[in-house]
Amino acid sequence: MEETDLILCDTDILIEFLDRKNEVVKKKLEKLGVFNVCFSSVTASELIFGAADRKHHLRLSTFISSSIIIPIDKEISDLHFELVKKYSLSHRLKVQDALIAATALTFELPFYSNNKKDFRFIEGIKLI
Repeated sequence: MEETDLILCDTDILIEFLDRKNEVVKKKLEKLGVFNVCFSSVTASELIFGAADRKHHLRLSTFISSSIIIPIDKEISDLHFELVKKYSLSHRLKVQDALIAATALTFELPFYSNNKKDFRFIEGIKLI
């Protein structure tokens, strides 16, 4: 895949930014470029699943609809399966995390997560 200025964000980062108004995360995203933020369709689903009520659901849906979402395609799906085979027993890699990591790897995107322990063992991933 070709290089880009996009940064793939994990669900935890978006929760910190959108719901918890975390200043550290906000400043980091501003430094990286808020318009460079993108995320996996898995992350979009996780955000909606975690909505507390209808108002929150609507706010998240509005944010998601104005964002760059990367859908799961065959290449991501195939790499996801390889990551699960390689890391599920040794590192307890979760299915959703494997899909998100496969997205970052497929598109060669730097990946911003506060849960680095869940991803640091994956060869080739560029953690922020």
